[in-house]
Amino acid sequence: MEKSLRMSKSKKQIPQTQLMGHIIAGYPSFESSLYAALGICQAGASYLEVQFPFSDPNADGSVIEEACNKSIAQGFKVAQGFKLLHTLSQHINQDNKQPTRLIIMTYANLIFHYGIEAFIKEAKKCGVWGIIAPDLPIESDESLRILAKKYHIRIISLIAPKVSISRIKKIAKISDEIVYVVARAGITGEKTHIDKALFEWIRLIQKHCKKPIALGFGINSYEQVAVLKDKVDIIVAGSYFVRFISELSTQSQLSPQDYMHKLQAHAQMLMGWDINE
Repeated sequence: MEKSLRMSKSKKQIPQTQLMGHIIAGYPSFESSLYAALGICQAGASYLEVQFPFSDPNADGSVIEEACNKSIAQGFKVAQGFKLLHTLSQHINQDNKQPTRLIIMTYANLIFHYGIEAFIKEAKKCGVWGIIAPDLPIESDESLRILAKKYHIRIISLIAPKVSISRIKKIAKISDEIVYVVARAGITGEKTHIDKALFEWIRLIQKHCKKPIALGFGINSYEQVAVLKDKVDIIVAGSYFVRFISELSTQSQLSPQDYMHKLQAHAQMLMGWDINE
């Protein structure tokens, strides 16, 4: 296993438009989710969201919700998520000068139930760079941000459409290093139309936020990425990857290494990266 997991990014170290990929911890199995994650990292992703499944993922569409439910049904525990992150961190740091930054994506109740400081400490031990909790209110985070700063973990905040200018400024200020901008109202997975309204929304955020923008929700094709690549710093693709992993899970003959190679190619196809470059 050690030999097969050695990593080397196939693209230049930091692509002009960066990718934030996404997997569900423990889906379709622990080993397959690990190798799927490695494939996305090996493709050249600058960030990877590792979602800890939660029973009521209110920001997620059916693709991610079903994957989370299956992982939970198979016995997912938070400790398993940390084990996956620890293993992943060891391998992506092994050979890369610019390793993929690992982000835990989960919901506030899971963090609170585990114990906020205990969760943050374990995340740090496992090589986690940041945390995204989409339902976490910035006004009442139970000291999560203070504790995260103590352990040098970034808390990434989301800016959703139709919020006020003052709210945009507040979220942009409090979010650590980057800001996750939601491309449209609704849940993940549904296709986002790249139109004038979206460009106006991006320009509005850029006017009031000087941090790199990670744009997500409904980005699932190279055609979308090609139009957005000069508009935002980071492309976030979640359902794009989870849907593909779900398709692969129906092919019983696939090995974990197959997941790695296929996810690498899938990431490169989305971003228009050439495996030979």
